[in-house]
Amino acid sequence: MAEDKRTIGVTEAADGVLDVMREQGHFADGIDAAKFAMALAINAGANADERDPTVEGTTTKWNVGSFDPDSQLRSLIDALYPDVDQPYRLLEFLIDDGLHRVSEHMESVGELDVIALLDEAGTRPSAAAP
Repeated sequence: MAEDKRTIGVTEAADGVLDVMREQGHFADGIDAAKFAMALAINAGANADERDPTVEGTTTKWNVGSFDPDSQLRSLIDALYPDVDQPYRLLEFLIDDGLHRVSEHMESVGELDVIALLDEAGTRPSAAAP
């Protein structure tokens, strides 16, 4: 078994999407924006090759310890993808996939509309929910 990642990276294009998400005030920092993107990808059923979910062209963005200080994300990945032996490599893939989805949304809508994006993803809670 190969060693899991110790750092989380993003591609240049994905980093640009993170910048827009922060600059428009939707997220306080890139980590929060990346976690949102990861959740979008998980909700959409992003299909990573579980043997090698490698994202090409990433540059280091965060240390795993600062991105997931309490290992809750690792536990989530372990629970959702029990056959994955490199959860942080998969997490990096999910972030990239989610940021690609955000980018496509921005291209089709002309801006980042988080509410519309959640509606598209079918994840926005109903206003009538308790």
